Amino acid sequence: MTGGGPIHSIEETMKPKRQKQKSKKGSPNGNLHVPVRRLTDASEILSYLERERGYSAAAIAHLEAGFWEVSKWLLAINDDNFALCLVSRSTSPTYIFTLGNASTLDSLLNSVGLPGNVFITCQPQHMDVLEGYYDIEWRGIMKRMMANRENFSPASEEAMRLRPMHIRELNRLYRSHSENVFSADQIKRGVYYGVWHDEELVAVAGTHIISPTHGIACLGNVLTHAAHRNQGLATTCTSAVTADLLDYCTEVVLNVEPQNLPAIRAYANLGYKDNCMIVEAFGRRRSFVGDIITKLCGKFKLGDQYEEGVKVDG
Repeated sequence: MTGGGPIHSIEETMKPKRQKQKSKKGSPNGNLHVPVRRLTDASEILSYLERERGYSAAAIAHLEAGFWEVSKWLLAINDDNFALCLVSRSTSPTYIFTLGNASTLDSLLNSVGLPGNVFITCQPQHMDVLEGYYDIEWRGIMKRMMANRENFSPASEEAMRLRPMHIRELNRLYRSHSENVFSADQIKRGVYYGVWHDEELVAVAGTHIISPTHGIACLGNVLTHAAHRNQGLATTCTSAVTADLLDYCTEVVLNVEPQNLPAIRAYANLGYKDNCMIVEAFGRRRSFVGDIITKLCGKFKLGDQYEEGVKVDG
Protein backbone atom coordinates (compact mmCIF):
# COMPACT_ATOMS: atom_id res chain seq x y z
CA MET A 1 0.00 0.00 0.00
CA THR A 2 1.53 3.24 -1.07
CA GLY A 3 0.75 6.90 -1.32
CA GLY A 4 -1.07 9.18 1.07
CA GLY A 5 -3.87 11.69 1.19
CA PRO A 6 -4.57 14.83 3.21
CA ILE A 7 -5.61 14.33 6.80
CA HIS A 8 -7.22 16.81 9.14
CA SER A 9 -5.24 17.78 12.22
CA ILE A 10 -5.93 15.58 15.21
CA GLU A 11 -3.51 16.89 17.84
CA GLU A 12 -5.78 19.77 18.82
CA THR A 13 -8.84 17.55 19.20
CA MET A 14 -7.76 14.93 21.70
CA LYS A 15 -9.97 16.35 24.46
CA PRO A 16 -13.77 16.35 24.50
CA LYS A 17 -15.28 19.45 22.94
CA ARG A 18 -16.36 22.20 25.31
CA GLN A 19 -20.05 22.28 26.13
CA LYS A 20 -21.77 25.63 26.44
CA GLN A 21 -23.69 26.27 29.67
CA LYS A 22 -22.53 22.91 31.03
CA SER A 23 -24.83 21.08 28.66
CA LYS A 24 -23.93 17.54 27.57
CA LYS A 25 -23.81 17.32 23.83
CA GLY A 26 -24.10 13.86 22.36
CA SER A 27 -22.55 12.42 19.22
CA PRO A 28 -24.54 12.03 15.97
CA ASN A 29 -25.67 8.64 17.26
CA GLY A 30 -26.64 9.90 20.69
CA ASN A 31 -23.70 8.95 22.94
CA LEU A 32 -22.02 11.28 25.44
CA HIS A 33 -18.40 12.30 25.06
CA VAL A 34 -15.66 10.35 26.83
CA PRO A 35 -12.00 11.36 27.19
CA VAL A 36 -9.88 10.50 24.15
CA ARG A 37 -6.16 9.96 24.37
CA ARG A 38 -3.58 9.77 21.61
CA LEU A 39 -1.34 6.71 22.06
CA THR A 40 2.36 6.96 21.30
CA ASP A 41 3.64 3.79 22.95
CA ALA A 42 3.69 0.85 20.51
CA SER A 43 3.58 -1.75 23.27
CA GLU A 44 0.43 -0.19 24.74
CA ILE A 45 -1.20 -0.11 21.31
CA LEU A 46 -0.23 -3.72 20.72
CA SER A 47 -1.81 -4.75 24.03
CA TYR A 48 -5.19 -3.77 22.57
CA LEU A 49 -4.61 -5.12 19.06
CA GLU A 50 -3.51 -8.52 20.37
CA ARG A 51 -6.95 -9.05 21.91
CA GLU A 52 -8.21 -9.73 18.38
CA ARG A 53 -4.97 -10.46 16.57
CA GLY A 54 -6.45 -11.95 13.41
CA TYR A 55 -8.82 -9.07 12.85
CA SER A 56 -6.12 -6.52 13.72
CA ALA A 57 -3.40 -7.86 11.40
CA ALA A 58 -3.20 -4.80 9.14
CA ALA A 59 -3.27 -2.44 12.12
CA ILE A 60 -0.44 -4.37 13.77
CA ALA A 61 1.60 -3.87 10.61
CA HIS A 62 1.10 -0.11 11.00
CA LEU A 63 3.41 -0.31 14.01
CA GLU A 64 6.26 -0.97 11.60
CA ALA A 65 8.66 1.74 10.46
CA GLY A 66 7.33 3.54 7.42
CA PHE A 67 3.75 3.20 8.65
CA TRP A 68 4.26 4.36 12.23
CA GLU A 69 5.39 7.82 11.14
CA VAL A 70 2.17 8.55 9.20
CA SER A 71 -0.27 6.98 11.68
CA LYS A 72 -2.21 8.31 14.67
CA TRP A 73 -3.64 6.02 17.33
CA LEU A 74 -6.62 7.17 19.41
CA LEU A 75 -8.06 5.48 22.49
CA ALA A 76 -11.27 6.08 24.44
CA ILE A 77 -12.22 4.23 27.61
CA ASN A 78 -15.70 4.33 29.11
CA ASP A 79 -15.97 2.26 32.30
CA ASP A 80 -14.88 -1.23 31.25
CA ASN A 81 -15.28 -0.57 27.52
CA PHE A 82 -12.61 0.69 25.16
CA ALA A 83 -12.46 1.81 21.54
CA LEU A 84 -9.32 2.15 19.45
CA CYS A 85 -9.06 4.03 16.16
CA LEU A 86 -6.13 4.16 13.77
CA VAL A 87 -6.00 7.04 11.28
CA SER A 88 -3.19 6.59 8.79
CA ARG A 89 -1.92 8.37 5.69
CA SER A 90 -0.29 5.13 4.53
CA THR A 91 -2.88 4.89 1.76
CA SER A 92 -4.87 7.24 -0.41
CA PRO A 93 -7.60 7.78 0.62
CA THR A 94 -6.71 7.89 4.32
CA TYR A 95 -6.97 4.56 6.13
CA ILE A 96 -9.16 4.15 9.22
CA PHE A 97 -9.21 1.04 11.42
CA THR A 98 -11.53 0.63 14.39
CA LEU A 99 -11.60 -1.83 17.27
CA GLY A 100 -13.65 -2.23 20.42
CA ASN A 101 -16.98 -1.21 21.86
CA ALA A 102 -19.35 0.46 19.39
CA SER A 103 -20.81 3.05 21.78
CA THR A 104 -17.38 4.06 23.02
CA LEU A 105 -16.18 4.28 19.41
CA ASP A 106 -19.08 6.63 18.67
CA SER A 107 -17.93 8.95 21.45
CA LEU A 108 -14.33 8.75 20.23
CA LEU A 109 -15.18 9.70 16.66
CA ASN A 110 -17.31 12.59 17.85
CA SER A 111 -14.38 14.02 19.81
CA VAL A 112 -11.72 14.17 17.08
CA GLY A 113 -11.17 15.74 13.69
CA LEU A 114 -11.85 13.12 11.04
CA PRO A 115 -10.43 13.01 7.49
CA GLY A 116 -12.67 13.46 4.46
CA ASN A 117 -12.37 10.50 2.10
CA VAL A 118 -11.40 7.25 3.80
CA PHE A 119 -10.87 3.55 3.32
CA ILE A 120 -12.29 1.79 6.38
CA THR A 121 -11.60 -1.52 8.08
CA CYS A 122 -14.06 -2.13 10.88
CA GLN A 123 -15.96 -4.78 12.77
CA PRO A 124 -19.55 -5.39 11.62
CA GLN A 125 -21.01 -3.83 14.77
CA HIS A 126 -19.22 -0.56 13.95
CA MET A 127 -21.00 0.17 10.68
CA ASP A 128 -24.02 1.88 12.24
CA VAL A 129 -21.66 4.17 14.14
CA LEU A 130 -19.49 5.01 11.14
CA GLU A 131 -22.55 5.82 9.04
CA GLY A 132 -23.20 8.64 11.49
CA TYR A 133 -20.00 10.29 10.25
CA TYR A 134 -19.50 9.00 6.71
CA ASP A 135 -21.61 8.45 3.63
CA ILE A 136 -20.60 4.91 2.70
CA GLU A 137 -20.09 4.65 -1.04
CA TRP A 138 -19.07 0.99 -1.04
CA ARG A 139 -18.80 -1.77 1.53
CA GLY A 140 -17.93 -5.45 1.58
CA ILE A 141 -18.43 -7.97 4.36
CA MET A 142 -15.64 -10.52 4.25
CA LYS A 143 -14.73 -13.69 6.06
CA ARG A 144 -11.26 -13.50 7.55
CA MET A 145 -9.32 -16.74 7.65
CA MET A 146 -5.98 -17.37 9.33
CA ALA A 147 -3.22 -19.94 8.96
CA ASN A 148 -0.29 -20.63 11.26
CA ARG A 149 2.79 -22.82 11.12
CA GLU A 150 1.11 -25.70 12.92
CA ASN A 151 -1.96 -25.89 10.65
CA PHE A 152 -0.46 -25.00 7.28
CA SER A 153 -0.53 -27.77 4.67
CA PRO A 154 1.20 -26.63 1.46
CA ALA A 155 0.01 -27.55 -2.02
CA SER A 156 2.11 -30.02 -3.98
CA GLU A 157 2.43 -27.78 -7.04
CA GLU A 158 5.00 -25.00 -7.16
CA ALA A 159 4.80 -21.33 -8.14
CA MET A 160 7.57 -18.89 -9.03
CA ARG A 161 8.59 -15.92 -6.88
CA LEU A 162 7.90 -12.67 -8.72
CA ARG A 163 10.45 -9.88 -8.70
CA PRO A 164 10.29 -6.19 -9.70
CA MET A 165 11.46 -7.23 -13.17
CA HIS A 166 8.09 -8.98 -13.62
CA ILE A 167 6.02 -5.86 -13.01
CA ARG A 168 4.93 -5.52 -16.65
CA GLU A 169 3.57 -9.08 -16.81
CA LEU A 170 1.91 -8.68 -13.42
CA ASN A 171 0.11 -5.49 -14.40
CA ARG A 172 -0.92 -6.99 -17.72
CA LEU A 173 -2.70 -9.79 -15.85
CA TYR A 174 -4.38 -7.45 -13.36
CA ARG A 175 -5.50 -4.94 -15.99
CA SER A 176 -7.36 -7.67 -17.83
CA HIS A 177 -9.59 -8.29 -14.81
CA SER A 178 -9.47 -5.25 -12.51
CA GLU A 179 -8.29 -1.66 -12.13
CA ASN A 180 -5.37 -2.59 -9.87
CA VAL A 181 -1.97 -1.31 -10.93
CA PHE A 182 1.19 -2.19 -9.02
CA SER A 183 4.60 -0.60 -8.80
CA ALA A 184 7.92 -2.40 -8.88
CA ASP A 185 8.53 -1.15 -5.31
CA GLN A 186 5.39 -2.92 -4.10
CA ILE A 187 6.67 -6.19 -5.51
CA LYS A 188 10.06 -5.61 -3.91
CA ARG A 189 8.57 -4.89 -0.48
CA GLY A 190 5.93 -7.62 -0.66
CA VAL A 191 5.81 -11.32 -1.41
CA TYR A 192 4.32 -12.33 -4.77
CA TYR A 193 4.21 -15.71 -6.49
CA GLY A 194 2.83 -16.60 -9.89
CA VAL A 195 2.19 -19.43 -12.31
CA TRP A 196 3.17 -19.10 -15.99
CA HIS A 197 1.70 -20.77 -19.08
CA ASP A 198 3.41 -20.44 -22.46
CA GLU A 199 5.55 -17.59 -21.12
CA GLU A 200 2.47 -15.71 -19.92
CA LEU A 201 1.67 -15.00 -16.27
CA VAL A 202 -1.80 -16.53 -15.70
CA ALA A 203 -2.18 -16.68 -11.90
CA VAL A 204 -0.82 -14.69 -8.97
CA ALA A 205 -1.10 -14.17 -5.23
CA GLY A 206 0.64 -11.59 -3.09
CA THR A 207 0.54 -9.53 0.06
CA HIS A 208 -1.22 -6.41 1.26
CA ILE A 209 0.93 -5.66 4.28
CA ILE A 210 3.49 -7.49 6.43
CA SER A 211 4.67 -7.07 10.02
CA PRO A 212 7.97 -8.95 10.40
CA THR A 213 8.46 -7.44 13.88
CA HIS A 214 5.20 -8.84 15.23
CA GLY A 215 5.02 -11.91 13.00
CA ILE A 216 1.79 -11.46 11.05
CA ALA A 217 0.94 -10.72 7.40
CA CYS A 218 -2.10 -10.08 5.21
CA LEU A 219 -2.22 -12.14 2.02
CA GLY A 220 -4.28 -10.95 -0.95
CA ASN A 221 -4.33 -9.83 -4.57
CA VAL A 222 -5.18 -13.39 -5.62
CA LEU A 223 -6.11 -13.57 -9.30
CA THR A 224 -6.27 -16.18 -12.06
CA HIS A 225 -6.77 -15.40 -15.75
CA ALA A 226 -10.32 -16.31 -16.81
CA ALA A 227 -9.06 -18.83 -19.36
CA HIS A 228 -7.10 -20.74 -16.71
CA ARG A 229 -9.50 -20.94 -13.81
CA ASN A 230 -10.72 -24.09 -12.02
CA GLN A 231 -7.26 -25.65 -12.28
CA GLY A 232 -6.11 -24.93 -8.73
CA LEU A 233 -3.65 -22.25 -9.82
CA ALA A 234 -4.85 -19.69 -7.27
CA THR A 235 -4.41 -22.30 -4.56
CA THR A 236 -0.88 -22.99 -5.78
CA CYS A 237 0.04 -19.29 -5.65
CA THR A 238 -1.63 -18.78 -2.27
CA SER A 239 0.23 -21.77 -0.88
CA ALA A 240 3.57 -20.45 -2.10
CA VAL A 241 3.02 -16.99 -0.61
CA THR A 242 1.85 -18.50 2.69
CA ALA A 243 4.85 -20.81 2.92
CA ASP A 244 7.24 -17.92 2.29
CA LEU A 245 5.58 -15.71 4.90
CA LEU A 246 5.48 -18.43 7.56
CA ASP A 247 9.27 -18.60 7.47
CA TYR A 248 9.28 -15.42 9.56
CA CYS A 249 5.63 -14.85 10.55
CA THR A 250 3.61 -16.96 12.97
CA GLU A 251 0.27 -16.20 11.27
CA VAL A 252 -1.01 -15.22 7.86
CA VAL A 253 -4.52 -13.88 7.28
CA LEU A 254 -6.62 -13.40 4.16
CA ASN A 255 -10.13 -12.21 3.28
CA VAL A 256 -12.63 -14.12 1.20
CA GLU A 257 -16.24 -13.44 0.25
CA PRO A 258 -18.49 -15.56 2.49
CA GLN A 259 -20.45 -16.88 -0.50
CA ASN A 260 -17.30 -18.00 -2.35
CA LEU A 261 -17.46 -21.56 -1.08
CA PRO A 262 -14.91 -23.05 -3.55
CA ALA A 263 -12.29 -20.52 -2.44
CA ILE A 264 -13.09 -21.11 1.22
CA ARG A 265 -12.64 -24.85 0.76
CA ALA A 266 -9.38 -24.32 -1.10
CA TYR A 267 -8.01 -22.11 1.65
CA ALA A 268 -9.22 -24.56 4.30
CA ASN A 269 -7.32 -27.34 2.55
CA LEU A 270 -4.17 -25.26 2.99
CA GLY A 271 -4.85 -24.98 6.71
CA TYR A 272 -6.65 -21.65 6.87
CA LYS A 273 -9.35 -21.50 9.54
CA ASP A 274 -12.26 -19.11 10.08
CA ASN A 275 -11.22 -16.24 12.33
CA CYS A 276 -13.83 -13.44 12.19
CA MET A 277 -16.02 -11.31 9.95
CA ILE A 278 -14.59 -8.02 8.75
CA VAL A 279 -16.02 -5.01 6.91
CA GLU A 280 -14.12 -2.97 4.35
CA ALA A 281 -15.65 0.24 3.02
CA PHE A 282 -15.07 3.54 1.27
CA GLY A 283 -16.63 6.59 2.86
CA ARG A 284 -16.93 10.35 2.42
CA ARG A 285 -17.19 12.61 5.48
CA ARG A 286 -20.79 13.68 5.99
CA SER A 287 -21.61 17.37 5.91
CA PHE A 288 -23.25 18.62 9.10
CA VAL A 289 -24.96 21.41 7.16
CA GLY A 290 -26.02 18.97 4.47
CA ASP A 291 -27.62 16.69 7.05
CA ILE A 292 -29.69 19.57 8.44
CA ILE A 293 -30.85 20.67 4.98
CA THR A 294 -31.74 17.10 4.02
CA LYS A 295 -33.79 16.65 7.19
CA LEU A 296 -35.59 19.97 6.66
CA CYS A 297 -36.34 19.09 3.05
CA GLY A 298 -37.83 15.82 4.20
CA LYS A 299 -39.82 17.46 6.96
CA PHE A 300 -41.35 20.08 4.68
CA LYS A 301 -41.41 17.79 1.62
CA LEU A 302 -39.38 20.20 -0.49
CA GLY A 303 -38.23 17.45 -2.79
CA ASP A 304 -34.81 16.95 -4.33
CA GLN A 305 -34.31 20.44 -5.73
CA TYR A 306 -32.09 21.44 -2.78
CA GLU A 307 -29.95 18.32 -2.69
CA GLU A 308 -27.74 19.38 -5.59
CA GLY A 309 -26.65 22.43 -3.62
CA VAL A 310 -25.53 20.49 -0.54
CA LYS A 311 -21.77 20.68 -0.18
CA VAL A 312 -20.06 17.51 1.02
CA ASP A 313 -16.92 17.98 3.10
CA GLY A 314 -13.87 16.42 1.55
